[in-house]
Formats: sequence, C-alpha cells, structure tokens
Amino acid sequence: MGYVTKKKRPKNSQLNSNSVYVLDASAIYNGVLTHNISGVKYIPQCVLEEVRGMMRGEELIEEALLYEELQTIVPDEVILLEIKNQARVTGDIHDLSDCALAVLAVAKSLHLKEFDVIILSDDYDIQNLATHIGLVCKGIHWKGITSIHEYFWVCPGCGNKSKTQTDNCIECGTKMKRKTHKKKIKKKKA
Repeated sequence: MGYVTKKKRPKNSQLNSNSVYVLDASAIYNGVLTHNISGVKYIPQCVLEEVRGMMRGEELIEEALLYEELQTIVPDEVILLEIKNQARVTGDIHDLSDCALAVLAVAKSLHLKEFDVIILSDDYDIQNLATHIGLVCKGIHWKGITSIHEYFWVCPGCGNKSKTQTDNCIECGTKMKRKTHKKKIKKKKA
C-alpha cells in the first residue's frame, strides 16, 4: 500500500484567510470545495453521510481531505444540547435536522475556542438559528437571510398563543397554527 502525500493548493480567496469555516451539505452541494477558499474547513461526520452518493460529492471531499483543507469533527455533546435547547426557544427545532444541529454545535464549539468562525450554508434554518446565537453565516449560492424568525403557535379558534409547539390548543382543542415574528437584521461582513 502506497503513502499519500499531502499537498498544498495555491491560495486565492475572496473570504478571510484568518477564518475557519464550518460547512453543511448545502455548501458542498453548491460547490464551496471548488471555490478555493483558503482556511480550514470543518464538517461533522453526518455531512459526509449526507453527500455520500451525490454526483462528485465524495470525490470533492476526498480531494479536500488530501489537501488538508477539510477536517471532520465530532460535536461536543453539551454544546449540542445547548443548540437544541436554543432551537426549541426560537421554534427552529422542528425544521432543523440532527445534522444541521451538529453543524451549529461544531461552529459554536470552535467559536468558544476563540476561532473566527463562518458557517457556509444555504440552509435558511441554519442561518436563522446561527444568527440568534451570535454566529456568522454566509450563503454560497444564495445571499442568505435578511431577517431572523422566532416561531410561535396560535389557536385560530380562541387566539391562545404558545411558544412551544403543540398539536391542539389546550384551551379549546383546535389545531394550532405556526406563526412567526420577523426582525430585520444587519448582516455582519464575513
């Protein structure tokens, strides 16, 4: 069995080379690994699973791993629980997959270690929760969110409101409807 030599790519980036990046599957689907962005990129293991079988997905990841530009990381369980709790508070928990929560937990872990972290994702639900918890996000194919959402549920029958999802109103039994508070945001330059 031969040895694989790690290579260095020439750097030519529009993004800050002092930053580290956390990628979700949408960033890989939309070609971020071919954009030649300098800086280390991190993904949780679940992202590898999501892109497995994608056209050229595995090939792109293998190449990035070869060039030492991509590292898999396991999210810290305590931080993952904190992210899930925050997602419950904002109402995002119902729209975020376990892998999306892992992406956010990896980013938060790196942020707490004082890295300059940018999440690269076209997933608006990831961007929404990331903004709520103070993390920087940048879209790859799409410009990204312009307002943050906080979800709540309202009974169309009696008007009862709840911050947590319930199928039926505890007052009258009517099926609850999800609503949102939107707040415009000023995007930080990544």
